[in-house]
Amino acid sequence: MSKRRFPLNIEIKYRDTDSMGHVSSPVYYEYMQHAYVKYMHTLLELPYTEKVPQIMVKSSCEYLVPAKLGEQLVVETSVTKFGGKSFEIEYEIYRDDNAKTLMAKGASTHVSFDHGTGRTTTVPDYFKSSVEAYQHTL
Repeated sequence: MSKRRFPLNIEIKYRDTDSMGHVSSPVYYEYMQHAYVKYMHTLLELPYTEKVPQIMVKSSCEYLVPAKLGEQLVVETSVTKFGGKSFEIEYEIYRDDNAKTLMAKGASTHVSFDHGTGRTTTVPDYFKSSVEAYQHTL
């Protein structure tokens, strides 16, 4: 069975573009963060009024093909690795077209975090189980 990724549709807005008419590089980080937050809230069945029990500590993005105003994108998100207190996520950003053109790839590292104590925690087993149940695999 192949890995299931969490999809998020993105409509490129005028404010997302730069003077060249391309999606500005920092906007891809917004797309990835939005996909991460939606995935975690969905996976953990958390209302949006509650904080996700994690913090992002690192992110990167590789731009492959310029995206432009009027195009539709899909951000596909999946967890790729678990550590003791951390986990890694990859993002693939596609043009929503018949060719499924890969526009950008990204990654982020997150740490399990208790917002009440302000301390890191171990990655909970229920979180690992939820990821594996949704994705079918890492």
